[in-house]
Amino acid sequence: MRIISAVIAGIALLCSASCAQVFVTHDYNKDVNFTGFSTYGWLEIERSIEMNDLFINRVKEAVNKQLQLRGFSQVQENPDLFIAIHISTRQMIAVTDWGYATGASWRRGYDYGYGGLSARNYDESILMIDMVDASANELVWRGTATDIVDPDMSPDERTQKINHAVALIMEKFPPAQ
Repeated sequence: MRIISAVIAGIALLCSASCAQVFVTHDYNKDVNFTGFSTYGWLEIERSIEMNDLFINRVKEAVNKQLQLRGFSQVQENPDLFIAIHISTRQMIAVTDWGYATGASWRRGYDYGYGGLSARNYDESILMIDMVDASANELVWRGTATDIVDPDMSPDERTQKINHAVALIMEKFPPAQ
């Protein structure tokens, strides 16, 4: 019985992990030599409902960690790169078409009919990290992560989710050339 319970728990864990996939994109200027960058600084971040200090601090901490793992140093003056973060949240609707249904009918015998539609609303959030060449003042790299927002997450869960999203975004930075 314990083995069956463990197998069911493992399958449930895999299903929940696979359903909570973060979609990541990257883009960069292929004419830029990224090996010339070794320092970075932060651009001023505009606060909003979505971009509150708690969120900003979590993202900055995660980005700082990822950049330091890649040999970059944060400096206060004359950085090679400026970093900017943006977030947007949008309401989405997931519609499921249940197709045709079969079953007992009030008429004689067995019947089939339309299964119907179901819809649910959810919020989707997009985190964007921009790298700007400080000397040319132009965007040289952008990474984004898109995921479903869970408003019931604890602060620790939010931090873990942000760390995971930032790590996925930063996997392709600096780009291989």
